[in-house]
Amino acid sequence: MNKYLLVIARYKDQRQDFFEKYISPLNKKYCDKWGFKYIEIKNDVELPLFRDNPTWWKFTILRDMIKSGELKDGDIFTHFDADMVIVDFNKEYTCKKSFAYSIDSGNSHCMGNYSIKINDWTKKLVDLILDEDRYRMMNDRVTRHEAFGNYSSFWHEFREQASWYSLAGIKRHSWVPFTELPDFGWHSGVNETTYYKIDELYENVEILSAEWNVTEMEGETSGQFNINKSKKEDVIIRHFAGGQPWRVEWINFENLK
Repeated sequence: MNKYLLVIARYKDQRQDFFEKYISPLNKKYCDKWGFKYIEIKNDVELPLFRDNPTWWKFTILRDMIKSGELKDGDIFTHFDADMVIVDFNKEYTCKKSFAYSIDSGNSHCMGNYSIKINDWTKKLVDLILDEDRYRMMNDRVTRHEAFGNYSSFWHEFREQASWYSLAGIKRHSWVPFTELPDFGWHSGVNETTYYKIDELYENVEILSAEWNVTEMEGETSGQFNINKSKKEDVIIRHFAGGQPWRVEWINFENLK
């Protein structure tokens, strides 16, 4: 069994410099510690867009690696967004079931990081997330955002994450932590493209705590969506989501030695 960690960093501004100086070396050290094969894709690699947005790459690259045979049954494939800083090196991002991800501090079933064990169930999952018929059916459908009260296309805004929400029947937003809703919020927003039954989700999906994907931190963001609050000392991965500034104070320089 091999373990892989994919990070795609293709910025055209100072964020790329920050990634090169701090995040990339941390990722490599983390992979050395836990035995991951590190895959880093930057601007020097030709990579055509899929559906006109780079966030789909986190699943199209996985699909390509499965189809090519590079990933074999039993292998573990993990993805981290490039705007994530690994803070706590003493915890390994694991996948005890078939699919693992975190409900982040902003209370979303976030695809910013996830881990997949390659098997028949996850191969089908990847195909469903990227399925063209589902995409055409849902991409232009507008729904009401519970927080803002407006109507817009969830799929336009969150793409592969919205696809997972649809498959698991998760409602678009909740002010109540999903961990406090029945079944983590699965089947709270069922539609005709919902595929998985509750029992199947429990059997195959592992939900990680918000400390694995801290998108909101008191004093660093507006706090409007800081629903699953984390203490700074408990943060495992700090995620600079939503265009917030990347902060050097989250770099643990001891981990770079």
